Amino acid sequence: MHVEVLKGSHKPAMRALVEAIHQEQGLLPQFYWPNDLLGAELATAEALGVFEGETLTGFILYREVPDVWEISLVATHPQYRRRGYMEKLLEHMIAAKGQGRAIWLEVHEENVSAQKLYEKLGFKEVRRRPRYYKDGATAILYSVS
Repeated sequence: MHVEVLKGSHKPAMRALVEAIHQEQGLLPQFYWPNDLLGAELATAEALGVFEGETLTGFILYREVPDVWEISLVATHPQYRRRGYMEKLLEHMIAAKGQGRAIWLEVHEENVSAQKLYEKLGFKEVRRRPRYYKDGATAILYSVS
């Protein structure tokens, strides 16, 4: 298992990973990334990925804004869930963020397993956005400093 900064050459693998998630669960509000939205995000965000050998098992898209890295997408291939890949990737990101920088992200209120992982890694709930998702669910905003 290793972590890499992702480049343009990784975009097909990132798209394939998102497609695998959509094939498994559809376009649920908890992970709503149709091709047009995903394409725009891939074009403008920074990316960090975790690999098993040459296989991309998960990735994070984020933006660098003053004093903050804002995560927009967290994705793990369905075949590699619950094996520690995303934990390793987030730990790497937290260690690399630099002193004085925070990391922000949001999660669907029903994604309890992600919430538990974020809290295990030191993220704290800082706010809620009621009715944020298409299904009327609340987004929980987390931050780690």
